[in-house]
Amino acid sequence: INKLLAYNLLLAREEAHMTQKRLSERTGIYQADISKIERGIGNPSLSTLDRVAKGLGMRLEINFISKI
Repeated sequence: INKLLAYNLLLAREEAHMTQKRLSERTGIYQADISKIERGIGNPSLSTLDRVAKGLGMRLEINFISKI
């Protein structure tokens, strides 16, 4: 799940044409922590993910999807 989150965050950030540094400035989250999330080694809280989404001009959405 961390790798999927990492991939989705990287895509969203690139879509927003934003560097990690700029996202850090907009969210108040250390750039090193954003890097950890993008490498799949961070374990961000939901509130951190919400701050990241808002910093990207997006909203956080979490879904449970049936495997069937």
